[in-house]
Amino acid sequence: MSDPFWAYLERLPGKSAALFDWDKALSGWDRYPLFRDHFLQLTKNHATAVDCPTECGLGCPRSVVTHVKTNIRAICNEKEYPAVQLTTRQTLIYRLKQSAINGAICAALGIEHRESKLDGLPHTWRLGDFIPTAGMDFPVVLTMQDSMDALAEVVRSLCLSIPKPFVLIAPTRLHLSPAVETLLAQRSSPFIALNEELHLGDAPWFLTRRDKAAIFAPLIGQVPEPDSGGTVFFSTPPGTTWAQIKIQFRDGHTVTIWAGDQSGRYTYTQMGMASRKNGNPTEQWKLLEGFANSRGEIDWHSRYASDKLKKQKQELSRHLREFFRLDDDPIEWVKDTKTYRCKFSILPEGAEVY
Repeated sequence: MSDPFWAYLERLPGKSAALFDWDKALSGWDRYPLFRDHFLQLTKNHATAVDCPTECGLGCPRSVVTHVKTNIRAICNEKEYPAVQLTTRQTLIYRLKQSAINGAICAALGIEHRESKLDGLPHTWRLGDFIPTAGMDFPVVLTMQDSMDALAEVVRSLCLSIPKPFVLIAPTRLHLSPAVETLLAQRSSPFIALNEELHLGDAPWFLTRRDKAAIFAPLIGQVPEPDSGGTVFFSTPPGTTWAQIKIQFRDGHTVTIWAGDQSGRYTYTQMGMASRKNGNPTEQWKLLEGFANSRGEIDWHSRYASDKLKKQKQELSRHLREFFRLDDDPIEWVKDTKTYRCKFSILPEGAEVY
């Protein structure tokens, strides 16, 4: 049985309510006291209305009327049922401690927690990244929406702003429409319903119902095998800069790469620089070898320069960014000398040092 608070959060405006309402919704759950003490935060506000405790079917709230501090009542506006006596504490507004919930979700799912609010998207947070292996990361987004339309709008915005597969997390799949499922599938982006995957344990942290490898299987399946013969990626250690990377040619088809404690030998095919027509090295691979033979610098007088040098440099930079999973440009333009210069170290075959 799933923890009931996930479904309650999804229908709770502003993720805050009177303590009376929290109690009414969750008091039958044995973990509620633990949840309340660690994931709810008292505000300075008092409720002017609370949920009706009767099962009349109308669903209308009750007005909170204070006669004196010791006489606070929840009044049925339809005058169908007698008033309910409230304590001052029951009228206090408690809100979800969002940062605590977000951190606990990340800890349970093994997500590198680097939280930020996403501008223009209500109740939506970039929690951090799921990193199945060094050098490969997928953004993780939590959203708490109260309708299918609202969730669809969030997903459309994410698909426009995030250029690669991401993980979408929501309290439940109640508002997940077939159209949104299709959109996520087209982006190879999995959806995680928290009520299906997490539950609150005896301590104030969440436990997973399945192994994390099963939860994230769609993303783990996107990790290429190093010996697959196709394009792979380098296991770039987190925090690596281009200046910490060294590439050395071994022959015309192979390089050895070092970065931190990672190293390996790769072919031009594995680095994504094989022609789709005939499998031969592309012009970008030849340019990379040219940089090696020129000790990392090429100007317009170089024998490796052509009238397509600028375009070839842009394509080579794109391949290197994808292969190393780094965002900034690996090859800079030095205006004073009118030279393209590698930010990484690159050596020709047989060389030891510059």
